[in-house]
Amino acid sequence: MNLADLKAFVALAETGSIGRAALRLGLTQPATTRRVQNFEAGMGATALLDRSTKPATLTPAGRQVLAHCYRVLKSVTDLQACARGSAEPSGDLRIGVSPGLTQSVLSAPFDELRRRYPDVRMRLTSQWTTALIGAVDRCELDCAAALLTDHHSLPSDMAGTQIGVERLGVVGACNIELPTIGRREMCLTHLSGHGWVLNPVGCGYREASIRACDRAQITCRIVADVLGYDLQLSLVARGAGLGLVPRRLIDKSAVRQRLRVLTVADFAPEVRVMMLRATVLGSLGVAVDYLQARLATTSRKFFA
Repeated sequence: MNLADLKAFVALAETGSIGRAALRLGLTQPATTRRVQNFEAGMGATALLDRSTKPATLTPAGRQVLAHCYRVLKSVTDLQACARGSAEPSGDLRIGVSPGLTQSVLSAPFDELRRRYPDVRMRLTSQWTTALIGAVDRCELDCAAALLTDHHSLPSDMAGTQIGVERLGVVGACNIELPTIGRREMCLTHLSGHGWVLNPVGCGYREASIRACDRAQITCRIVADVLGYDLQLSLVARGAGLGLVPRRLIDKSAVRQRLRVLTVADFAPEVRVMMLRATVLGSLGVAVDYLQARLATTSRKFFA
């Protein structure tokens, strides 16, 4: 096994095809195939790729090997920087972001990171929190700015720092019909006749709504699976159902005058804004530290 073969395997794993891997490496497809085969042979008899699928996918062993490959490449980058006498981080910094974190929260910290470390290339991906936790754990991502609800848990060896708290609000149309409850506090059971407009499967907010309804022993009837809070709030304002949306977005919505924020005694969820870090970062740890500090500073303007 040599470093060129290892890079070919990583390129195939990330791009999903020999053709795209060859383009990334600047090689012919046959040469790329030989390098991947050489790498597999060097790993022994355990299959790293499931070639019964089209395109080929990583086996469980292949995913574990890929995580180790990322660690090796980090070490090689640090070694090269040491040989050059450079203390500044460089190379690809793979950052995950939860969809609920908007441009207003992220844009300034990312711009500041580019200016501070020009040799660091940011590679961003947006995924639901559960997927981000798994990707950081497997070293497929170096860090992630994620929104964690109570049902999320981190691996014991994963570092996570809270940088804010996102308050969520239950919202309905301004003319929503509610039962007469007198001086009693409104509870989820009082809303059981209404459907919900929520994010698609995988979203922690959706899971929080379903679990809260389960605790109240009512059905969480989802009437719309919609990705994007502008569209969600537009549907809610038109009376399609209830929404669960960050309070800061409700207050800034173009349809705010047609919305009613509901105080629900047994459902006032908060979400932790967390910075998650991979176990091995090498010199990129300095860049992640900087990004985390800048996100924490910016978050004070938006989160508690």
